[in-house]
Amino acid sequence: MKLRYFLLTLFLFLSVTPLLLFQAWPHSEVLEGELDEVHERHLLLARNLAAALERYYRDLVTTFDLLLDTPETWSDAKTMLRVLDNLSFRHVCIADWETGRVTLTLASASAPCPKVIPQAEFERLKSLVTPEGVAFGPVVETPDGENVLHMVKRSGDSLAVGAVKTTYFRELGEAISFGVRGHAAIVDNHGRALSHPLADWVATRKDMSMISAVQRMLARETGVEIFYSPALKGDMIAGFTYVHPVGWGVMIPQPIAELQQKADDARRSAVIVLVIGVASALALALLVSLRVVRPIEQITRASSRIAGGEMSLPEVQGSSRFLPIEFNELSKRFREMVLRLRENMSTINALAYQDLVTGLGNRTYLHQQLSGAISEGQRGTLLLIDLDGFKSVNDMYGHDVGDKVLEAVGERLCTVLGVRKLADYENDELKQGPSTAFLHPLVTRLGGDEFAIWLPSEDHAQISGLAADIVERIREPIIVYGTQTVIGASVGLAQYPEHGSDRSSLMKAADLAMYDAKKAGKDRFVAYSPALMTAILDERKLGGEIKAGLQSGQFIPHFQPQFRLPDRTVTGVEALVRWNHPERGLLAPPDFLETVKELNLLADIDALMLDRSVAQLRELCENGVSVPALAVNLSEERLSSPEFLESLRTLGDLPFDLRFELVETMALDTVDEQLANILEEVRQAGCSLDLDDFGVANASVLGLMNIQPAHIKIDRNLICGIQEGNIFERMVGSIIGMGHSLGIPLIAEGADRLEQVERLAALNCDFAQGYALAMPMGIEELGVFLKNQPQPD
Repeated sequence: MKLRYFLLTLFLFLSVTPLLLFQAWPHSEVLEGELDEVHERHLLLARNLAAALERYYRDLVTTFDLLLDTPETWSDAKTMLRVLDNLSFRHVCIADWETGRVTLTLASASAPCPKVIPQAEFERLKSLVTPEGVAFGPVVETPDGENVLHMVKRSGDSLAVGAVKTTYFRELGEAISFGVRGHAAIVDNHGRALSHPLADWVATRKDMSMISAVQRMLARETGVEIFYSPALKGDMIAGFTYVHPVGWGVMIPQPIAELQQKADDARRSAVIVLVIGVASALALALLVSLRVVRPIEQITRASSRIAGGEMSLPEVQGSSRFLPIEFNELSKRFREMVLRLRENMSTINALAYQDLVTGLGNRTYLHQQLSGAISEGQRGTLLLIDLDGFKSVNDMYGHDVGDKVLEAVGERLCTVLGVRKLADYENDELKQGPSTAFLHPLVTRLGGDEFAIWLPSEDHAQISGLAADIVERIREPIIVYGTQTVIGASVGLAQYPEHGSDRSSLMKAADLAMYDAKKAGKDRFVAYSPALMTAILDERKLGGEIKAGLQSGQFIPHFQPQFRLPDRTVTGVEALVRWNHPERGLLAPPDFLETVKELNLLADIDALMLDRSVAQLRELCENGVSVPALAVNLSEERLSSPEFLESLRTLGDLPFDLRFELVETMALDTVDEQLANILEEVRQAGCSLDLDDFGVANASVLGLMNIQPAHIKIDRNLICGIQEGNIFERMVGSIIGMGHSLGIPLIAEGADRLEQVERLAALNCDFAQGYALAMPMGIEELGVFLKNQPQPD
C-alpha cells in the first residue's frame, strides 16, 4: 500500500473508533501502530539516501576511469580540478606498482599527492585492488587529520589511487533528523561511521559493526530492526539498506522512547480526535498526504529517473513552513545534488568525446562512429593522417606553438571537408553524441600528431581529390605568434568493407597505407592494397628478428684492413657490422640497416660494435698481434646519446688508436656549442674523428673546419668510377688536393679493383681500403692476416 493511502486509512480509522475503544486499547497496540508507520517511512528514506549514494558512487567510478583512459586531459588541470572538487575528490594520483613512486598527479595545492606513497600505506592500497575494476577501501585518516575513502585500480604497471573526502556523506546525513533524536547514519563497507549526529564518532571513524542493523547492512540486507544504541543508551528502531555495489550502509534510526511518547499522546488525543469528527479527520488526512507524502513521492520518482540516466531537474516541492524540517532539507539537498550531477555530466560528456586542443572529436568519438557505421552497413572510406615534421616544431618552438599548429590543422581539415568541429555543436547535441554522425564526413584527432577522417563515400576520384587537397592544404605555411612553420602530411586510405570488415581491421589497413606513404617519402597519400600487408608484415618480422638478434648477440664485428699507399702496409682496421642470422646466414648492412634506423636502434648497434670490436682487438693485441688503429662508425644518434661519453671513459688504455667515423650527412656546417663540446671531449679521451662518405652529401670546407677531422674518407661511389683521365678521377684528385691543402690525410674506401688502387696511388691518396686489398673478415681471420703482413714504419 502506498504511504498516502496508508495515512488516509489510518486517520479514518482513528476518527470513527469509539472513545471507549481508545481508552481500553492496550498501550502496546498503540505503540505497534506507531512502529508500523515508522517502518515504511524510515525504510523509504534509507532507500532514497542509498539511491543518492549509489549515483554518487557511479559518478566517482566513471570520473576515475575516464581520467585513467584519457591521461592527456590531466594537462587541463583547471577544468579537471573543478570536476574533482564537485565530486569531493581530495586528489588523484598514479604510482609505480613496484616502488610506490607517484608518476602522475591531479590535486589542488592544499591536498597534494605524496611524491612516494609510504610503504605501509602503499601495501594497504595494493591489497584493496580487485580484478573487477575500481575498489573502495574503508574510511581512513590522512596525515593532516582529514577522513577519506580511497578508491584504487591497477592499470598495467601502475596503481591508480583516488582519495575522496567524506564531505558529501556528512552533508547528506545531516539533512535527515526525526523528532528529538531521530537521525541518519552512514557507514563504509567495514562498518565505520561516515555520517552520524555524534561528531566524535565521525571524526574517529567509530566502528559500528557490532550493531546488529549494521551487521545486516554489511551482509547486504534491507529491512527494519530494533536494536540497542550505545550512543543514545536506549532501544532504537531503524530502517536500513546498503549501497549497491560498493557495500556502504544507510540507516535511519529513531529512539523507541519517542514512539512510546507518541503512543501516549495518541491515547490522550483520542477524545479530541473523536470530537473534531470525521470531516476534520478527513481534511487533516488529505492535508498530511499532500504536504508530507507528496515530497517523498516526488523524490522517489526523481531518483528512479536519475538512476535510469535522465538528468532533467526534478519537480520537487519547494520549502514550506508546514513541512517537517527534514523534508525541506532533503528536498533542498536533492535539488543541489541533481544540479551538481548535471554540471559534472556535461563536463564528462565533453571530455568523453572532444579533443581539448583542437575541438575535434577524439579517438573515443571516432571509434563510436565507426562502430555505428559498420553496424548499419554504411560503406565509406577512412583516412589516417600523420603530420610530417611536427616533432621539430615542438622541439624548436615549444608545445604552445605545437598546440596552435594542431588547432590550425584541424581547422584546415574541416574547411576542406566543409564540416564543423565537434566543439561547435550545441550542448544538447553534444550530450546526446549524435548517433548518426557517421552519415556525414567526420574529422577527428586520435592524439599526438595523428588525425582521422571518415568519409561515407566510395567514389575513388572524389576521395583521391580530397586526399590530394588535404596534403596540399597542410603543406601551406602556418603562422603562430609571428613564427612561420611548415609541415607535411602522410595520408593512408582504407575502404569499408573491402579493406576491413570491422573497426579494428579497417583502422589497421589505413595505418599500413599511412606507414607506406611515410616510407615512400612522406607528404603524400597512399591507398591500401593487399600487397602492402605482405610487405609490412615482412618488415615487421625483420624488425622483430633484429631486436631478438641484439638480445642474443647475433650482431658481430668484421674487420676490413686499411692500407697506406703506395707501399700497401696495414695502418688500421675498420669495424663493420654483420648480422649472423640463424636462418639466412651472414648479412651485410644493406640487408637490415634501413629497418634498424626506422626502429631507432642505430645507436644500440654502434654501442655494440664499439664494445665488441675493442674487446676482440684488445685480446688480439695481448696475443702478440699488432693492430695500429681501429675505426668505428659513429651515428648522430649515438653521438647525442648521454651514455656515449661515459662509455669512452670506461675503455681505459688501449693498445691501438681509436678513431670514430662521422657520417658526412650530419649537419656539420653549423656545429652548435653542445655538439662542439661533445667532439672536444671525444678528442680529450684520446680518440680522433674522421669524416666518412665525403663527396656525395652536404659537407663543405666550413664543415671540415668545424670538426677538424683526423682523416677524410672519400665515398666509395666516387672511387668505383675512377678511370684514367675521367671525371671521377678528376673529382677524387680535387678532393685529395683540398685535403692536403688543409693538412688532412685522405682514405679512399671501396677500392675493389687493383687498377683503382694504382690510380689512387698516382693521385697521392694517403690510404685505401677495399676488396682489391682485403675483404672484411672475422677476428680469427684478421689475426692470421695481420701476422703475415709487413709492419708499418
